[in-house]
This record gives sequence, C-alpha cells and structure tokens, in this order.
Amino acid sequence: MKRFRFFSLLLAFSVLFPVCAVCPSALTDRDKRIVAFGDSITASGAWFSDAEKAFGVSVVNKAVGGWNSADGRAAFASALAQKPDVLLLSFGMNDAALDMAKYVPLETYRANMRDMIERATAAGARVVLVLENPIGETDYYTRHDRAVFEPHGGANAFYRQYILAARELAAEYGLVTADLYRAFTETAEATGAAVDGLLADGVHPNARGYALYASALVDALYRLDLGDVNGDGDVDSTDYLLVKRSLLGTYTLGDRAGYADVNRDGAVDSVDYLLLKRTLLGTYVLPRNPA
Repeated sequence: MKRFRFFSLLLAFSVLFPVCAVCPSALTDRDKRIVAFGDSITASGAWFSDAEKAFGVSVVNKAVGGWNSADGRAAFASALAQKPDVLLLSFGMNDAALDMAKYVPLETYRANMRDMIERATAAGARVVLVLENPIGETDYYTRHDRAVFEPHGGANAFYRQYILAARELAAEYGLVTADLYRAFTETAEATGAAVDGLLADGVHPNARGYALYASALVDALYRLDLGDVNGDGDVDSTDYLLVKRSLLGTYTLGDRAGYADVNRDGAVDSVDYLLLKRTLLGTYVLPRNPA
C-alpha cells in the first residue's frame, strides 16, 4: 500500500508542479537527447507525451514490435547512432515467451541486457531500465500454450524471473528504473482488481495502463538528476541553499521543482531541505528508485 501511495502522489505531482508551455531548463544539456529502445510496448510510443511536455523534448523511438533482447543486441548500433543522452531500455516480455521462437533463456537475456547497458554507458548515455508490466494470463493463454508454463507456476511467474534479473542489473550498474511491473501489480492490489484491467490483450497496456507508464517515465527522468536543483549537473551546497530560499519565499524553483522534491512525495518542503543537507553531510543517499 505504501508503494501505491507513491504512485498516487506521483499522479498528483503535475497539479502541484504544473507543466510549463516551454521548459528550456527542465533537463540539463546532458539529458536532452532521449532515445527509446525496446519491443512493441515501447514501439507504440503511447507513453512518451507526458515526458515530452514536461521536459520540452521529443523522444526518439527506435523500438520494434516483436523484438526480444537478442534482436535488440544485434541492432543496438541503430540506437547508439542516435547519440542518446538518455536511453530507455526495455526488453523481457518476448524473451519470456517460452512456447515461441522468440524465447530467450534467462541467462542469455541477462547477457544481452548487460551488453547493451555497457555499450550505452561507454557511449556516454545514461540508461533508464523500463521494467515492463505483468502478464494478464486470461488473454495471454488465448495465444500461448498454458501447458508449457504450468511447471513454472504460470506465464507470469515465469516472466517475473526476467523482471527480477532486470532489477538486479539496475542495482549492479546503479541505474534508474521505471518499474511498471511493480506499478501495475500495486495498482491492481490497491483496487482489488486483476492486472488484466490495465491491459488490452494480456501483454500490451490499455489507456489506463499506459497512463502508469507515462507517470513512471516522468518520475524516472526526475530521478536521474534528483537534488540537482539548479541543473548544473551536480548536487551541492547551491542546490541546498536554493531549496532553503524557496521555503523562505525568496526564490521560485519553477521548472526545477521536480528535482528539489528529493523524497518524491509531491511537495517541496522542509523534509527535502533536511534530506539535501544530510546528502551534503554524507549521511543520506538520494533515492534513485522507489523503495
């Protein structure tokens, strides 16, 4: 329930910090080129518009429907050719299709993702791992063989191994994640409904599901530079003082307010001020991902 409150507060964030018509400083120069790379869930582009409006950018979509991580690895040069500052990397759903030719064994998936992460990082991009939504098994089994997945506890249980592998990679490389598996699961639990209600066909999100993707992406982009209130690429005493001045009413954070909300609760207040102070003292680490 705590995590669901996080996403509920996130949805309210746009009310507290309204999107400006033009946001030239909402992203630092090192973040302005955003490239998306993944499968059909990403290829639809249905969840980019909120981030594009919030940050004054256009997401370059290089995803291809039907791809798995092996396809992505083989064609990764096409993503790097876009010279991304930020790479949204999202594979796993097709990799876990155990009954189909697109199936990729878990360790191979891990190796493919590791390769793309390392190549992107070497090219100067910051990677956001997008962990895709759970499977809605009712619709999924209209196209997949239930019997193949039953020894593994079902299709969703089998697929969850890939989500856990992606989370482990994010922790290993210190990457920000947009964890839609978690968001969908917690939203369903909080409403007492199945995840199927957020999906169009057991795999691809419907409008409600893509709204969760959109919110998670905006939040992930803020988390890349959390605490960098003035957008200079560092978290230092200047950022701390700007938050202090904003609380005193002598400074307006404007389109950098999202970076000052370091605990991501939807408001810039004394808690954020104290957490930034502790960060500078070395007694607190800014949370790059939801707890």
